[in-house]
Amino acid sequence: MTETSRLFVNVAAGYGRSLVALVCGLFTGRWILMALGQTDYGLYGVVGGLTVFIDFFNMLLADAVARFYAVAVGRAGRDPAAGLEDCRRWFSVALTLHILLPLMLMAVGYPLGDWAIRVWLDVPPDRVEACRWVFRCLCVSCFVGMANAPFRAMFVAKQRLAELNLYYFLQTLANFAFVLWMVTRPAGSGPWLVPFAAWVMVIRLGPDLMIVARAALAFPECRPRFRWLWDAARVRALCAFAGWNLFGALGWLLRLQGMAVLVNRLFGPVANAGLSVANTVSFHCGNLATALTTAFTPAIANARGADDLGHMRELAYRTSKLAPLLTLLFLLPLALELPYALNLWLDEPPPDATGLAYCIFAATLLERLSAGHLIAVNANGRIARYQAVTGGAAILTLPLAALLGSLAHNVLAAGVALAVGSAAASLAGVWLARGLVGMGARRWLWRIVLPLTGISLTAAAVGALPHLWIAPSFGRLCLTTLLTEATFLPLSWFLLTASERAYLRASLRRLV
Repeated sequence: MTETSRLFVNVAAGYGRSLVALVCGLFTGRWILMALGQTDYGLYGVVGGLTVFIDFFNMLLADAVARFYAVAVGRAGRDPAAGLEDCRRWFSVALTLHILLPLMLMAVGYPLGDWAIRVWLDVPPDRVEACRWVFRCLCVSCFVGMANAPFRAMFVAKQRLAELNLYYFLQTLANFAFVLWMVTRPAGSGPWLVPFAAWVMVIRLGPDLMIVARAALAFPECRPRFRWLWDAARVRALCAFAGWNLFGALGWLLRLQGMAVLVNRLFGPVANAGLSVANTVSFHCGNLATALTTAFTPAIANARGADDLGHMRELAYRTSKLAPLLTLLFLLPLALELPYALNLWLDEPPPDATGLAYCIFAATLLERLSAGHLIAVNANGRIARYQAVTGGAAILTLPLAALLGSLAHNVLAAGVALAVGSAAASLAGVWLARGLVGMGARRWLWRIVLPLTGISLTAAAVGALPHLWIAPSFGRLCLTTLLTEATFLPLSWFLLTASERAYLRASLRRLV
């Protein structure tokens, strides 16, 4: 399979899973809110925030492992035997780290999280014990997820994302079935907070175990050798790469889940429900762009491993252009009709959910604009300065949110801080990528940012025309979406280069 075909299959598979997740999420988000109630829904979000650091650390270490895998795979094009051995050595070291680290994190994190639920967080007294059980279930899921990471990373490095997405597709369908069963139980069936957390634990373990079994059978690299389980030089390389990634991503962790704790402390669990709804909506709008960046990441690392720096930069520019385009494809019509859409979806959305969603939309779009730059810098390996600057800019988001929220006495002021922090970090990343991987900021500004701004404003203006004479309704929602997309798609086509148009034409032909 050619690189173009593989990229298309991976993006299509990722988007197919994301589309199913979006359709299911439209129902499950509302049903979970109905079954749990606003208070328990907010509590689940804030307790989940206590374990997100473990998940986040796992993701960063897995990304570091996938990067070293992918570079080894790229080198294997020149020397297959040496590439295979190099990849097996990286896998053996990664497996050791992913067994030891979760044990260390749980030993430190579990007592702290349990203390936070009992003493520090704003939790109603009658829900403290339930929240402790939720925390325990999530900790088990995190432990198994970390141990699974070296196997999952091999699928990414080999660009076998279609198969990987199949397991998560089945997970989405199983979750949809359980939530449907939960919401159709008779009234008074009892609190659902703990049973729902237990189900989330079970449904996360299933795909993880299937991925481990399949990787061990399919990839000879995933068969460790005892003498390779500890290699001090490789451990240092992995830990250094993951450490700088951790510093840079710490700002994003604080932006996402630290914000949940901050909102809980300043405004209470009902405000957490609004933040959770806003994050859910933004997540589904960015699913297609996430599928694209996930598919391009190993391809960019493979190009770096093969020392084809020009091709690496072109793929990175393409990612920074297509990721925001695909985000805007869903975000623009939804943003124009967001208050009505949330009422249609949730019937009674939590307070401030609409305003917070707009803030998170802006933050998400700003991050997508520099997605390719981040991937290229990571593939190149020289990440210390990049992560120090962008991570430092993002870390300032939380104190800024605390300051604005306290001064304004309004959760929306904290939401504005999210967008400001994302803008600062994104601009800093683009500026630094010039010297690290040779990606010019001027090309990014004139060929990506300004054209995207013009396209977005034009499509939004056309899509807003029905607001002049039609009251909020499902008919206006459909008409707004039709007009917005009918303007946005043709304009986006002219933004693409000749090679990108040829890539899309070939992809569509294969799809047909």
